[in-house]
Amino acid sequence: MRHGMVRKFWMVMLAVVMSLSLCSSAMAYGSHGIEAAKVTGEITIDGDLSDWDTSSPMTANTMEQVVRDPGQWTDDKDCAFDVYVMWTEENLYLAAKVMDDTPFMYREGFPPDMADSLVVFLSTDPNADPDRTEYTATDFRYTQIIDDYDYCNGIDREMIADNAGFESMGEDGDEQVLEGFECAIQEIEGGYTFECVIPWSNFSNENIPQLKPENGMTIGFEVGMFDLDFPCPGVATVRMQASGSEEVDANPSLWGTLTFVEK
Repeated sequence: MRHGMVRKFWMVMLAVVMSLSLCSSAMAYGSHGIEAAKVTGEITIDGDLSDWDTSSPMTANTMEQVVRDPGQWTDDKDCAFDVYVMWTEENLYLAAKVMDDTPFMYREGFPPDMADSLVVFLSTDPNADPDRTEYTATDFRYTQIIDDYDYCNGIDREMIADNAGFESMGEDGDEQVLEGFECAIQEIEGGYTFECVIPWSNFSNENIPQLKPENGMTIGFEVGMFDLDFPCPGVATVRMQASGSEEVDANPSLWGTLTFVEK
């Protein structure tokens, strides 16, 4: 009897270990996942986020999330952000509440990584391996300069070995490369709110299928912010990442997740 109980105990323990192992594999992305609510009414692109679902932000507001030039960051009034996502089958809606004591810093000729800008990483393949440590053709790094007038943007593909014919665009920071893109800002005390709409078609070509979001679908997703305090050549630019790691530029397994939901 005792032998049978011991055997049963170890069988249960083995099942628990295997279950945890499977869960770990399925959750190889970082733990900082958020939900994106489907748009059911109308989103007006005016910088006012009162018509947004802001219940699930991806956030950076601590020293541990400063991944470049930490000596230039003072506190969450210097630079911090909450990023929100909503969706339709045709469009990605992206918004941010940004705390910045010197907003809209940009100098002509500065690349996005050396100006006030948002950086967004996303996969358009919900079946992509969450353990992958190298970019695939369906992984994108999108940069958005927030300068209060030109809103230049770009898509970086330099880290992809086989880009499936989708080349980098706007990496020098002097173009607005997205088709159907619309954005706006609104200043608030201590910073500003930003919102934009981007058709999903901007992350596809004849070799990369357009993402078709649906309720319950999860993709890899990560956001960060570059913060320039003085528009002078050679000035340090703070970088904050939700993941707390600059390695997200090369390693998608460090990203968080975005789950599409209907409420």
